[in-house]
Parts: sequence; structure tokens; C-alpha cells
Amino acid sequence: MPPEVLENRLEPRHGSTKAREKPFVRILRLPLKPILILLGFALTESVRAQTIPGYTLCWADEFNQTDGSTPDAQKWGYDTGASGWGNGELQNYTTRVENARIEAGQLVIEARKENYAGSNYTSARLLTKNKASWTYGRMEARMKLPRGQGIWPAFWMLGSDIDVVGWPSCGEIDIMENIGALPSTVYGTVHGPGYSGSGGIGGSFTRAGGALADDFHVFAIEWESNEIRWIIDNQTYFTVRPSDLPSGGRWVFNKPHHLLLNLAVGGAWPGYPNASTTFPQRMTVDYVRVYQRSGFVPVVPQFVTVTPVENWIGYMHVSNRPQDGGAYQFGTTWSTADLSASFSGANLILKPNSISDPATYWYVGGGGPGRAGNKIMDANMYVEKTNTLSGKTVVFKGNVLSNTLTGAHHSFAFIKDFAPDYSSSVSVQVPLTNGVFKLILDTLPGVGRHVQYGFETFGVNVWASDSAVFGSVQIGAAEDDLYERWIRGFEMSSIPGPDLSARGDPDGDGQSNLLEYAINDNPARPSISGKMRSQIRMIDGARCFELTLPVRDGAVFSGSPAKSALAGQLAYTVEGSSELKVFDREVTELSPLTEGLPALDEGWSYRSFRLNSAIGSVTPQRSAGFLRAKITAVP
Repeated sequence: MPPEVLENRLEPRHGSTKAREKPFVRILRLPLKPILILLGFALTESVRAQTIPGYTLCWADEFNQTDGSTPDAQKWGYDTGASGWGNGELQNYTTRVENARIEAGQLVIEARKENYAGSNYTSARLLTKNKASWTYGRMEARMKLPRGQGIWPAFWMLGSDIDVVGWPSCGEIDIMENIGALPSTVYGTVHGPGYSGSGGIGGSFTRAGGALADDFHVFAIEWESNEIRWIIDNQTYFTVRPSDLPSGGRWVFNKPHHLLLNLAVGGAWPGYPNASTTFPQRMTVDYVRVYQRSGFVPVVPQFVTVTPVENWIGYMHVSNRPQDGGAYQFGTTWSTADLSASFSGANLILKPNSISDPATYWYVGGGGPGRAGNKIMDANMYVEKTNTLSGKTVVFKGNVLSNTLTGAHHSFAFIKDFAPDYSSSVSVQVPLTNGVFKLILDTLPGVGRHVQYGFETFGVNVWASDSAVFGSVQIGAAEDDLYERWIRGFEMSSIPGPDLSARGDPDGDGQSNLLEYAINDNPARPSISGKMRSQIRMIDGARCFELTLPVRDGAVFSGSPAKSALAGQLAYTVEGSSELKVFDREVTELSPLTEGLPALDEGWSYRSFRLNSAIGSVTPQRSAGFLRAKITAVP
């Protein structure tokens, strides 16, 4: 993940000796005085007045900025470029006001026919990624759509873990799509693993008596843990549930997603502009609003790992050879010894499945020493919890100490979520390779559901005395890392839909969990704590800029040019600059300037730094100074 950045910036006003802070996209602005900052947004009275029974407004953009301005950078970012976007699209997405701007209290996304950076068309694609994301709720926008052959407007969502798991495993929810050749029809679709692209699951609504471009319409979804409903002008026209997925499809809509708005030109689905298509084309958005259920109970992670304290169950079944149809043949609960799976102290040892019975039930042509056989054994070693892990985010971790299996056998870790009668399930799995593994599954709520986590070993039958040459797997527990222990130490039940990942912002104060973790702050409190301070002091007749912030004990900061240090599992860097182009100014660590600052938790201490160059004489003040503290990772 890219580094989080804290940046203190001082720059003189034009014609004034007073310093001020200037906004800087994706930068947390530190106070110039020891005051609290609220990096949120203000809801206008007109927004507050909008009510939907059973829902509470939690985020909105009414686009009330000055005409000609760009969309609010605190809420929206841009995707840019002319890659075709996986669909053969023709436009080049830009950040220009020609393609995305505010007009008369509305957002206008405009597709233009023009030569630009090698493309014949331009447009814009806005998104809330890294700024806001949600799990469940009602997402709606009031929009007037464009029309014309080859024109493709969309209002949609992507799983915010897309950079980690990729598409379609991240999940995609298309709230509204329209193709200009069918101006009266709106489409709603989901894409996920096993049902993506042209195989997405969706429905449509065709409006009688006029095109969607003739007036504004409200497009929305109502999204719950195992159901998504599509709505146009308060009329529900399509619903999808996990039971609607194809065999092997996985429901990936129990985790944070962010919003996107875009207007594409061309593509395999809408086709391409022709002589009938006029430009420019405009998608006009009156507002975007996000609501969550009143009294919503958040999903809080439940961490599990490998330990002999739990009740481990062994289960095995046998299948015929692939050339014999591969049909399931036998299954029962056996002892762990029969499964070649057992604990040695705190570590679990998995070995290839083996048998000492030469019957053709197990082997083709009979088994014996030195004969591998070729019927297939599939053994599971797992813990099962009924009810207690349902409706939770289950995180299963372990540490693979060694894996010496040959190519005849494979082992993997899994989490499976079963219906009460075991008739259906959803699952995730990962192969066992040396090192720590981590699986996450958002389990479905419901009485009587069974959640299993554990391991599966798959491969040909092996005569018991020969199993050693086929290798084994040794697995131990994986402890929570520092970040996980920290995030689990806070009460989150009062916060609707908290995203407890490092990028999450459950209190909505504009600081990610990673950033708050790095500065000894509370992720459940909707304001910063005043534990960071910047100030200007006169030192030997020069104005000097200083920064004080909390860091974990044991950090060692060095001076210019290398100013980085490791602290626990965080990497801190403090850098100085005079013009925000190159951070190459010397920075000196001072004795901590803690007067007036609040006490820190155990294991933390204040550190203070000074920019080793004056930021300008008192009069006139011509130069500026900048200090930034970066937190680069949580492993």
C-alpha cells in the first residue's frame, strides 16, 4: 500500500506576514496551533432534511460548490488514462474541468469529441476510493443521463480491496448502467468470482413513455449482508442473493466497497459512436447520498488460529480415479491417527493420506508396500463452530513452518460457512506455503449455521509404511501483529459498518486506521486528539519550524539525508523541504517539546524535529518551510 503521509506546511499569504495552511489532496494537514481539526464534511440543512424510513444519512455530496470548480477533493478522486479499461472503450479519462465540473449545484461529467493525448474522445471517471467506503446501506444518486449510440454512463461500486485481490474477486455492484442506443432502459448487475463480465448476474427496467435523458431519475440500491435490491424512482426492479449465484460462485459483498461515477464512450457492450451520435454528451448528477440502516450492528473481526486447545475433527472421503469417473466413494469421521494428522506439542503435522488395507476399495489392483495406488483420498482436519462465528468476519491465521510434500499431494487452509443442514456453503482457501497465511471470510448470519476452519490434504492413496517419502506439512499458530492487537483493543459496536483494515476510517475523521495507529490515536473517536503540534520559534534571530508527534518507543531517527527509522512494525520518516518539490532539507531531532501536550499510552513517547533552515525573516517573509512525517507500512 502507498505510504500514509502527515504534512505540516507553512506558506505566507500574498502580501501578508501571516502563515496559513493550504489544502493538499490526500495529505493530512496538521494544525499550526495546538487545536483539534475535524477532517470531515458538513451536511447542509437540505441534506439533513432528506429522510428514508429505517435509514440514517451518513455521507452525501450535494455539489454545492462554486460554478466551474472541480469536484470536492475530500470526497472524490479520479481514474485517468486511455487504456480501454478492459472493455475496448475509446475515451481518455482526465482531471480537467472540461470533463468534470460543478454547474448550478450539480456535477457535470462531459464526454467530448476532441484530439487529446492520442485519443479522439475525453471524459471523466470519479471515485471515492481511499476517501470513503461502506459495507451495506442505501446508495443513491439523482441523475439525468445522456443518450446516443456508443454512450455508456454508469454509477457503480467496487470492492475496496481490489488492489489486493484483483477483479472480480473484489466484487462489483453496478447500481446504474445505461447504453445510449437503449435510452429508456437501466441495468443493475453484480460481478464476482465465477460470474463476471458477460456472465454477471443482473436485471433491467425499461421506462415507458420517455428516455432516461428526458428528466432526472433516482437510481439506488439497498444492500444488506445477503441481499442487494435495485431501485429506480422508488420502484424495486431486481434482487440478487447468494442462492442466485452459479455453482462455484462466491458472494463477495460483505466487505467495504467504494463508489464510482463515469461516462464512457464506446466499448464491446454499448458499441461505438456513429454518425447519429452528437457531442458533447453530459451526465448530470444532482446529488449522491449514502444511508445506513438505523441501529445497524457492525461486523467485528473474529480471529482464530492453530492451537491444540480447540476440538479438532478429522474427516476423510475417497474418490475413484478420474478415468473411472472420479465419483465420491466413501466418507466418515475417523481418528486423527487414521488421517495422518496430529499435534506435536503446539504444532499440527499433516501427512499424505495413507492406508494399510490392500482391498480394491482403496486401490486399483490392490495395495501394498511400494505401491502408491491411484484412488484419491481427501482428508480434512478442522474446527467447527455452530452459531458463535455466524454473521462475523472470521480471520483464520497460521504459520506454515515447513512443507515438504511432493507433487503427489497438496494441502491448503480453508474457512467454510455452511447452512444449518449443510446443503450449501461459501468458502475461501489458500495453499500452504512456508510462512504466515491469513484467510478472511464474512460469514452469513442465521441460527444453526456452521463455520469450519482448518486444513485439507488431497492426493493419491499411499501405503502407510511408504508415506514418509511423500513429505509432510508442519503448521503453528500465528500471533496477532501489533496492528491487529491495537485495533482489537477498541470498542467499535457503536460505529455503523466500521472498516477495521489499515485503510479503514471507522470514525470518519479523515485519518485512516494506519495513521491513527501510528500516532497513538483512537480509531473510534471522531476527532484527532491534539497529540501532534507544529510551531514557529525564534532561534538565534531566525524563524524556525518545529514538529512534535508521538511515535512508538525504540524508534531512532537520523538526520539528513537519511531520516528514517523502524519502530515496531512501522517505518517512520521525517523530511524537510522549502518548496514541496524535493524533500532534501536537513532535519534535526530535538529534546521533546511536550509542554501542554496530553499524556501518551505506555510504549509511546513524543519526538520533536526542527527544519534546519530558516523559513524567512519576519519582514518581508518570502520563503516557506515544510516538514512531513510519513508512515510507510504495517506489515
